[in-house]
Amino acid sequence: MIEHTIIAAKNSAYIAIKQSPDLATFIQATRIFINDPEYTPHLNRICDFSQADLSHVTAEDFMKFVEFAITEVKLSPEAKVALVAPDPEKRGIFEKFANSIDTGIFRIFSEPEDAMIWMSQAPYEDDLPGPLTTGTSQSVN
Repeated sequence: MIEHTIIAAKNSAYIAIKQSPDLATFIQATRIFINDPEYTPHLNRICDFSQADLSHVTAEDFMKFVEFAITEVKLSPEAKVALVAPDPEKRGIFEKFANSIDTGIFRIFSEPEDAMIWMSQAPYEDDLPGPLTTGTSQSVN
């Protein structure tokens, strides 16, 4: 199950990914999100996977979603994107995703609360658009 809430007045969106969605569900939910009348490429967003089971996600499905996101999901360079990983073992897949997108400001978190705090703060010096810098940590624990 994937649900989203957009709060246009705060320029923010919260996307909750729960249970064990497959690739088709991810793509369908993303299309619903980007076609929401309140959606803009400037939205800061939290993608909360903390309650998701991603054990079934294959590398092939992952790359298909990355290609879909690159071509279909418009993201402005200054938009913050917080990715909340379901567990430490899945962190790598989130880093790979963030490094595949060349716009937006990505951070990876372990807890949704930490992502919310980051969203409410002014940009950090290292909050630069584009991929995560290899070898550095972009998470706030």
